[in-house]
Amino acid sequence: MKNTIILCLLILGLQACQNEADYKSVRKEVLDAHDNVMMDGEIAIKNKMRLDTISANLDSLSKVRVITDTLAEKQAITNLQLKLNTADEMMNDWMHKFNAELDGKSNAEAVSYFNGEKVKVNKLDSLYKAAITESNAYLLKFKK
Repeated sequence: MKNTIILCLLILGLQACQNEADYKSVRKEVLDAHDNVMMDGEIAIKNKMRLDTISANLDSLSKVRVITDTLAEKQAITNLQLKLNTADEMMNDWMHKFNAELDGKSNAEAVSYFNGEKVKVNKLDSLYKAAITESNAYLLKFKK
């Protein structure tokens, strides 16, 4: 009877350990999300370059397109560039602070850290997507 109880406790203990998330799988989720955000970063860079070109050529564009208020257009471009730059800066800050190797930490501590980082990366993704969506909509006005 005593052996049966010990065996049951041992089995329950092993199952409890197996239910705990492995920090490596959570870290992989964070790194995969990071890779997706990096693709957003590339789109943001392209949009910033297009916005720079439009901004530099607003006077000539006002002659061939219906742009009545170049100052308002310039302000709209500046606002979009600010949003794209903010997303880039926040991503760079996150990357500098991120630690993929957590030597000396327990699995539970590492899982907790990477879950927190996953939340941060998802917020960055949302920030990028909003800035890209808004800048794409604006850039459509200048599509040939």
